[in-house]
Amino acid sequence: MEATSAAVFMTLALALVLFGTSYYYLTTRHKERLALLEKGLSPTAFHRPGAYLPLLLLLGILCLGLAAGIAAGAFLRALPLANSQEYAYPVTIFFFLGVSLVVAYYVLRTLPPRA
Repeated sequence: MEATSAAVFMTLALALVLFGTSYYYLTTRHKERLALLEKGLSPTAFHRPGAYLPLLLLLGILCLGLAAGIAAGAFLRALPLANSQEYAYPVTIFFFLGVSLVVAYYVLRTLPPRA
């Protein structure tokens, strides 16, 4: 299998997996909502304003950690240290992503609970 046909196959496989997962999620959610409506639950119970805000906060903190890791890796790679240049990027990226996850945990823990 050539590189181009493998890339096309992998792209199609990824697209099918994403489509299948999203289709399953949306149809299951629709069926659950219909079942709850048949039991007499109000349709306004499904609207949760701001439910995605903690996820966006986590994503933002992770992106900041990723950027800090890349910057620190570039800084360490520029230093004239022996045998540390080839591992500078992966080590600093994972280190700062871990630090950003810990920071996100403490920031999200201080948020008030939503009702």
